[in-house]
Amino acid sequence: MKKVWNRKGLLITGAVIICVLLVIFIGWVIVHQREVERKRANTKTFVRDDRYDEMLYLEAGAVNTNNLVVVTADDTDALYTSLIVPGRYGFLADCEYKYNDEERIVEVERAKYTVCDLMTGAPIKTIDVKEIADRLEPDKVIRYPEMVDIIIEEGGHVYLGFSLMNKKDLGDKTQWRQLYVNIETGEELVRMRGDNLKLAETLTGEESAGKYSYGVLYDDRIGLIKANGFEPYYSERYTREIVGIDVRDWGYDVVRIEMPKKYLPESNETLYKEFPGLKNYGGSEEDIVTFYIGGAPTAEEILKLFLEDGEEISFEGCVLPAKLSIDEQDHEIRSFEEYEQWYKY
Repeated sequence: MKKVWNRKGLLITGAVIICVLLVIFIGWVIVHQREVERKRANTKTFVRDDRYDEMLYLEAGAVNTNNLVVVTADDTDALYTSLIVPGRYGFLADCEYKYNDEERIVEVERAKYTVCDLMTGAPIKTIDVKEIADRLEPDKVIRYPEMVDIIIEEGGHVYLGFSLMNKKDLGDKTQWRQLYVNIETGEELVRMRGDNLKLAETLTGEESAGKYSYGVLYDDRIGLIKANGFEPYYSERYTREIVGIDVRDWGYDVVRIEMPKKYLPESNETLYKEFPGLKNYGGSEEDIVTFYIGGAPTAEEILKLFLEDGEEISFEGCVLPAKLSIDEQDHEIRSFEEYEQWYKY
């Protein structure tokens, strides 16, 4: 009897354990399914399909062909005009991907870039970045396919650059890789994060003055943009807020300047000698005009492009705040020399 009871006890115990495990498993399945459904419900799709006709106007510099002006509508993607190599190429992105509520890419449907002749818009080739990434790094996913880096290597070779994240742990940056594709030769490179290509210093390869005083215009540090009759820059283009003059370093001794068409001067000999066609461009006053000016122009040279002939640069009310000064004191600024003297680099 004792053996029979022991056998029954074992069977009962085993059945209880199996039931408990089954309940735990069913519970896990339910929780997992709910999490999958939650993620699915909070997964969004992003699509980007650029077209060359989104550039309403395009003109290369008459004096310096590496200078460029592009006009787009005020509701055009602000990233659009960054996909350009002045004097050479334009890039059209065709991307679709899904991302979750933590802004993490979970699936890339497609990521293609068409390389075009910048001035004619004629397509040269299409690069399937998703195919390359899946083939070279199948355990990785492209991090924001539309956020491509345009890299000009020493020697003038142009690459598209992308970050790749580990699919199993998107936040583990030690597993990130950099994917580079040479648009001319088709060479494909995968590098460790931070192991970047050696960049060219200028678009032309010529030694420039190397002056970077245009930094005073970043975010209108001392109120210089406003002192000269313009609004400072607002980044929320899609909300149709006022967009002022924005000055940024594009790289390779090129400064990128963005503004509404209404800020263009009626008469400016230097500006319209470089871009004679722009003077007669029609369009809306709210169209966004983007300039690429090479040769590391100074803040003075940039501002003078947009003042009316005969106007002088004003420093009225310009103050360098204490947090930006070398002695942590406010300073009234009356010249570019005073800005250079007190600004904390």
